[in-house]
Amino acid sequence: MESNFAFNIKVQTRITKSHPATEWEKDARHLLQSSKDRLRLAAMAGHMRVDKIDARRAAVIDLLADGRPHTRKEIWEVVESQLGRGCWGKLPQEALTRDLSALRKGGIRIAYSRRPEITGYYLQHPNLKQQPSPKFGSINWELIDHIRQLSIPEKNRRAFAAASFALRQKQLILAEEHPNWTSEKVKQEARRQVFGVPGESNHDGL
Repeated sequence: MESNFAFNIKVQTRITKSHPATEWEKDARHLLQSSKDRLRLAAMAGHMRVDKIDARRAAVIDLLADGRPHTRKEIWEVVESQLGRGCWGKLPQEALTRDLSALRKGGIRIAYSRRPEITGYYLQHPNLKQQPSPKFGSINWELIDHIRQLSIPEKNRRAFAAASFALRQKQLILAEEHPNWTSEKVKQEARRQVFGVPGESNHDGL
């Protein structure tokens, strides 16, 4: 299976390292994904090489995936740095509106915060609209085996990254729900709900 991914990627048009297809191709090789998910990612990465609009939307999702709010200008600049000048066309604002609309139709929950200190688009929690789950879910043994093989430092790194993302998401949610709260109160309440204790965090500047 791995050799097929490598061959299919090599025969495509050459692209820069900053192009979103590059990261999606790496994810397609990652054992953390199921075989079907890897095939889907590889297929989508190949499509992004020849479809500017899909590449642009993939770049937007990759940017928003950090859990932070991003202004229109920041989105335009970051995506343009990856795909090149002119990727937004003559009307960037309309292009971004269409992209966000298409992503939302796909089930991705993108919201907009207007608070001065956290203005911009961000992924709501949960990031995707959930479909009804079956009563008995299947166990992903491939994923379990992969996690077991991780080193202790890598497990810790991923745990801290997940905790930081959860904290940022909770701050955004609380800021939207309580527009009259100060930034400090939002941070303290977010830490209380996510970690169970108030106070300042030493991780990721939060």
